[in-house]
Amino acid sequence: MLHRRTLPSLVFLLALVVAPHARAKSRKPAALPPYSIVMASFPEELTAMKKVLVLDRKGTLKMTTINGVAFESAYVGRRRCLFFLSGMSVANAAMTTQLALSKFPVKEVFFTGIAGGINPAYAPGDVVIPERWAYHGEGALLNEREPGKFQVPPYLKPHYPNFHMFFPDDVTVIRAGLPDYVQLATFPADPGLIALAKRALVALKPPMLKGRACKVNYGGTGVSGTVFCDNAQYREFVFSVWKAECLDMESAAIAHVCWANKIPCLIVRGLSDLAGGQAGPNEEEIYLKTAAEHSALVLEQILSTAE
Repeated sequence: MLHRRTLPSLVFLLALVVAPHARAKSRKPAALPPYSIVMASFPEELTAMKKVLVLDRKGTLKMTTINGVAFESAYVGRRRCLFFLSGMSVANAAMTTQLALSKFPVKEVFFTGIAGGINPAYAPGDVVIPERWAYHGEGALLNEREPGKFQVPPYLKPHYPNFHMFFPDDVTVIRAGLPDYVQLATFPADPGLIALAKRALVALKPPMLKGRACKVNYGGTGVSGTVFCDNAQYREFVFSVWKAECLDMESAAIAHVCWANKIPCLIVRGLSDLAGGQAGPNEEEIYLKTAAEHSALVLEQILSTAE
């Protein structure tokens, strides 16, 4: 039988033993950081990206699937990254970007992949990081009533030159804070991420192709649409209207969705071809892998600069 005087001592000892365990059970795990999205449009781009950013660093990937889209996550330095395919063309890119932003906590969006070079200063293997994106295919196809004169509908107020029967126009958009839909010419890359790219390029060793040091430039405008461009005349038109650095089929939609959600984005494109400006057949199949790898290497440099 215990003596009454020993009870307070036992209670005190039990408290010392139990209290830490109680605190441990009530302690919540540290919150994980939001994701940095890193996407590509088709498998060859995604393979190049994951090899450079994850597998070369001996990282591991964890996967989940939503609506058929495979999302893989891994740390790249201190960034918790989410890798997935946007799918080809603007509709798929918009859908998958919004799906990711709706299902995951996201702080920023990056894209790496290939594009056709529009600026005559570039060659296959070069890399561009536009600071704004436009849709080059938004507009109207009009009847030619007499040579060189087209029937323009009342709603359309042309403020771009036309390409034969095609009259470009700006897309109509809305987001939180706007009272109504407005026309917007371009969607911006994030200024902070552009500044980061600028710092990264100072220390970047240019990628090589056939003994040539490839150019890596930031700034200017990129354009996107629903068509693969391999036409010299249309290439010249796009450069004259938008002073475009490159043309692809996804980036403007990604930048559009990021603008609508007020999420920073930065898109890096390696040039696989000249969108019709070459002397012979299109060279995308020849330089696809090289351009994708160059783009991924540049993005790796950008991500590493922030670490």
